[in-house]
Amino acid sequence: MEQTLIKTIELSNGLKLDFYDISRKLAGDRWYVGVIARIDIPLIDSLLTNQHISHYSVEEIRNALGESVRFQQKMERHYIDEREKDDLLNGLMDSFIKRTLNYLSLPDFPGKYVLKEFQAYRKRKTWYQNV
Repeated sequence: MEQTLIKTIELSNGLKLDFYDISRKLAGDRWYVGVIARIDIPLIDSLLTNQHISHYSVEEIRNALGESVRFQQKMERHYIDEREKDDLLNGLMDSFIKRTLNYLSLPDFPGKYVLKEFQAYRKRKTWYQNV
């Protein structure tokens, strides 16, 4: 899947929100229109300030998840008229920004999201050990 970076927003919590265009022509004048919103959260002490994450060491989290954790959300529509493609692409991005930018910019977003991913990792690990 080809991804083209089309927009970057610097968040007030020090992270970067990147938007990638993943649209492609389907048939005739019909398009698949897709946008990926992505934030890579480096696992460093200064970003992991969530009080709930303090039960774990950054090293323990880094050993489980790697050097960073990726937040990603895909927005997509199928069989879009070629004349509507660009407006829809911009509309998908604008809608995402309006709905989530304040939350993604919160100082405790990185810690909360990393904790969620770490707990999911631990749950998967426990489940596979019991199989």
